[in-house]
Amino acid sequence: MAIPEDFQWQLGEPLPGDRALRPTSQRLAGKSVALCVTGGIAAYRTPGLVRELRRAGADVYAFTTPSALQFVTVDALEWTTLHPVVHALDGRAQHVETHPDAYLVAPATYSTINKLAVGVADNAVTTTLASALGLLEQGKTQVLLAPTMHGSMVNAILRDSLARLANLGCLVIPPLARDGKATLPDDATLVDALATALGR
Repeated sequence: MAIPEDFQWQLGEPLPGDRALRPTSQRLAGKSVALCVTGGIAAYRTPGLVRELRRAGADVYAFTTPSALQFVTVDALEWTTLHPVVHALDGRAQHVETHPDAYLVAPATYSTINKLAVGVADNAVTTTLASALGLLEQGKTQVLLAPTMHGSMVNAILRDSLARLANLGCLVIPPLARDGKATLPDDATLVDALATALGR
């Protein structure tokens, strides 16, 4: 039986492996990125963000808060990063195991931003970021925050925390203002912010 023309798909040349990606640039080539995922709804977008970072040449490691895993799975992040996901700390001290060139907190929730600003280290992400701030002080890494939350949560406490973190050297990626919310910028904007921070 002849195959109908509608189902004769031209799929292109296969890549070497199922998780391989065709590069789009070399802007992050040779750079490692710790993607810190916190518990905002925008966490569902992070597997796509990982793939864009990898297409730009980055080696990506994922760290998650417990609440982030309500919106994205460990399996999805491990499949896209090619690395185990750190969602809890144990005797291996995963928060200091790697020294990435940059830490990207996306989405960065109200809770995580305020915890980071006052030194609370109570989960895999905040403890990792406490170490990141130490490396930032030594000029050994960059820390970028992509805040996302409902507009009513953008209050004096949040502004004070962001100013404090900016004074420590953290870079704040402005959110998209949409429907009364601070939403996560598109993946290309986040990749561009990282590349700029790393002098690319």
